[in-house]
Amino acid sequence: MIRHSIRNKLILFLLIATLIPFLTSLVVSYFFTKQKVTEDTLTNNSVLLTQGKTNIENYLNGLVQASSTIYTGRNLAELGQFYDIIQTQREIDYQSDKVIKSGLQVMSHSVKEIKQIYLYASVSNRSYLSNNDIQVGMVGKYEGLQPFPADKLVYFETTHQSNLYGMSLTAYSIPTPVISMHRNVMYSPSNQSIGELVIDLKLDLISDISQSLFTHDQEELYILDEKGKIVFGPDASKWGLPLGDSWGNEAIQSTLDRGSYEWTKGDFAGINMYEKMRADYLNWTIVKRIPYELLTKNARQLTFINALILSFSMLIVMAGTVYISIRFTAPIKQLIRYITRIQTGQAGLGDQQSDIELTRVDEMGILANRFHGLMQDLDQMVMREYRLELANKSNQLMALQAQINPHFLNNALQSIGTLALQHEAPKIYTLINSLAKMMHYSMNTNESVVPLRKEIEHTKAYLELQKQRFEHQFEIVYAIEEVTQTLSVPKMMLQPLVENYFKHGFKPSQSRDVGLLRIEAAKLITAEGDFLKLTVVDNGIGMTEQRIHEVRSRLKTPTAADDSYIGLRNVLTRVQLYFNDDATLEIDHVHPQGLRIVILIPMKKGVT
Repeated sequence: MIRHSIRNKLILFLLIATLIPFLTSLVVSYFFTKQKVTEDTLTNNSVLLTQGKTNIENYLNGLVQASSTIYTGRNLAELGQFYDIIQTQREIDYQSDKVIKSGLQVMSHSVKEIKQIYLYASVSNRSYLSNNDIQVGMVGKYEGLQPFPADKLVYFETTHQSNLYGMSLTAYSIPTPVISMHRNVMYSPSNQSIGELVIDLKLDLISDISQSLFTHDQEELYILDEKGKIVFGPDASKWGLPLGDSWGNEAIQSTLDRGSYEWTKGDFAGINMYEKMRADYLNWTIVKRIPYELLTKNARQLTFINALILSFSMLIVMAGTVYISIRFTAPIKQLIRYITRIQTGQAGLGDQQSDIELTRVDEMGILANRFHGLMQDLDQMVMREYRLELANKSNQLMALQAQINPHFLNNALQSIGTLALQHEAPKIYTLINSLAKMMHYSMNTNESVVPLRKEIEHTKAYLELQKQRFEHQFEIVYAIEEVTQTLSVPKMMLQPLVENYFKHGFKPSQSRDVGLLRIEAAKLITAEGDFLKLTVVDNGIGMTEQRIHEVRSRLKTPTAADDSYIGLRNVLTRVQLYFNDDATLEIDHVHPQGLRIVILIPMKKGVT
């Protein structure tokens, strides 16, 4: 009894119908939010890394440009003489030495973060150091310099501790991390190296730019060179050292300018995003490490809030479900008891109203109050419906008997045509034959799409009748390409267009000119595909520009109450139903007068 109770089923159904969407919504909301937050985070961080890369590149480009003033002498007094001294003088006198030191001092002030500048002039075999407005020199080259790469004129050395390049200064600050820009000073005519310029750059600005690219204590950001050494990282003590882990290899070895990949090995589980910094003098990679914990944090918080709200709503829904189920099923149970009494004969139709004691005014109360009337009228309704069914069957039989057999009418026309031939009236036979063809074509309901050849033949039969009506007052021209004869088109498509000419455009009483009707069918090849182009052109009275605009508008948005363009609209609707919306119908003027209707039908579905 409990299993079959509608009350229990209703409670169970409502609870399931509430719980399943609730849980589904919770799960879908979490995963969707997680995915969306992850995508947004990756997108935002990609933009952030690109901006940071651009800022660092612009800054380093400025340093490279500043170092090139050793050739140009731009904004530096007597620096043209500075380059001449480096490339020509083997013996440096006091004045030349002063010019070189002055040039280095001016260059050191061109970029705020320059810590010191070292210059070696191979012609004179002398080295110079400019540090904190102090310039010193010595004979020979600093032995700690690495051999200059043969394929580069400028390159950057990864972060390392600054040094004095073998010289001594009275006032020198504690060694600090720097990156060094090395420039091979060339003598242009012979493309021969005449020295090396080294600029030690403090990491203040690079560090400031990098610090703005990640969230401290949650994310990590590294700048790595092509050998995997750390240019910048969260631990300053490891700057200039190899990375010591394999997570950066994929970013360093990637040929893409930017990208991301997952990493779950070791203590880190998350996504590594990278941005390449490529130049003739530089090949660094910015890598930002974002842990999954940070990516999913917002999604978890939002899901937790949703869960609290939905749980509270769920309790209300469950209480309401039980209440509504009991409230809804109580009067049904009472009605079942009353119906059972009627079935067992304990109550009759006459006293049923007094037995039902429902005082509710809702649908259940109305059902109970009308139950008595329903029982009384049941027998009368059954008899009335039975008689109505018999009458309907009789009317249908009479309608079937009254129908004219179309085949009989077609056979009768053929008999009349034969009699016309027997009485030597071939013109009458031709007209009757044309009418018979039209009737046979239109009465054949087994096909809704026919080859274009059949549609042309039907139109020709229609025009034969119009020729007899108007004698020699109009001419017909057919221009049908052979390739289009077998293409499929909706049935009864051309004849309504031709009929429009006689209905609206052909006015023989108003013109002395012979009417002209031209029917064309051609294959049209376009970039969108191959189309069957059907054209009906006449030299009738045409339409005004306002009327043309109105017809086009009504064809696009037809109204049920307007039958002015039912022929054109019917044709357009049928071709679009069969060929989707790829088929079109256009209407336009013909000069000096007349109208042109063009239908384009895609041949991809039209070949039979």
